[in-house]
Amino acid sequence: MAKQVTASHAKNNFGGLLDDVAALGCVEIVKHGRLVAVVLSPRALAEARMAGAPRRIRSWGEKHMIPPQSARAARMLSVPSGFDEE
Repeated sequence: MAKQVTASHAKNNFGGLLDDVAALGCVEIVKHGRLVAVVLSPRALAEARMAGAPRRIRSWGEKHMIPPQSARAARMLSVPSGFDEE
């Protein structure tokens, strides 16, 4: 069974969260009593893929929902002139 932590605990103790993931392989993040995220170590993700996990787990990391350059531009307060012009 995976360890469960609250979202605020995960945010405030991110280094500890990473240590737990490395040691345990999986940590579930709960917000308002509801599971909102699962953090897997690379080893646990590879094992899930090998074990025939559902497609949504096997495909994690294979593609982004939006192109990385668009995500980067979305985080900028103002896009510099000439950004991503080809």
